[in-house]
Amino acid sequence: MENAQTSPLLANDARPRRRVIPIVDARFQWKYTLLIMALGVGLTAIMGGFLYKAHVDNTRLLDLAGNQLLQAEVMRGDQIFLLYLIVLVILMGVGLGFWGLIVTHRVSGPLYVVARHLAAIASGRYPDVRPLRKRDELQEFFSTFEEAVNAMRNRDVVMMREMDAALADAKKGLEGDAKHGLESIAKVLQRNRDMLAEGVGTGDPDGD
Repeated sequence: MENAQTSPLLANDARPRRRVIPIVDARFQWKYTLLIMALGVGLTAIMGGFLYKAHVDNTRLLDLAGNQLLQAEVMRGDQIFLLYLIVLVILMGVGLGFWGLIVTHRVSGPLYVVARHLAAIASGRYPDVRPLRKRDELQEFFSTFEEAVNAMRNRDVVMMREMDAALADAKKGLEGDAKHGLESIAKVLQRNRDMLAEGVGTGDPDGD
């Protein structure tokens, strides 16, 4: 039974790793990937342009007017050099684009997980927080988030146990000593109220 329950979770964990294009937050990832591509391709194109111009200038220094065959060969060499330069710029752009998506995925992936967990907490449920992948960034940030979630969960577990004890005393009070049950409930309510007041930053019962 346990294997049957955990296998879908493992499948869900493995699914993002099989993505051809690692995109979680398209706006964030494409924005910074395009910036990386523009910077890399721009610098490569500029430096390549200077190199090509220097190459052409050097070939012009040669006196090839009397040798049409050699002049055609040199011109063909210049065209091949330019073609190689264009191919290099294209490959640089593709490589930087893929690398940029991978790097931004290692940042946006953890943030996406945290946002999903926060949505679960906002709905009143505690998520099953599991460690990030080994190559993901923001490991320390996620560890701090995980500690905070566990602390909140443990606090609520303590509150629930106290309420269970107060309810048990209240039920006994209905059968016998009502004062004892009311005192127990009052203590639990006061203690939990103080904890909530400390969390929200106010000691006013009305919240003003």
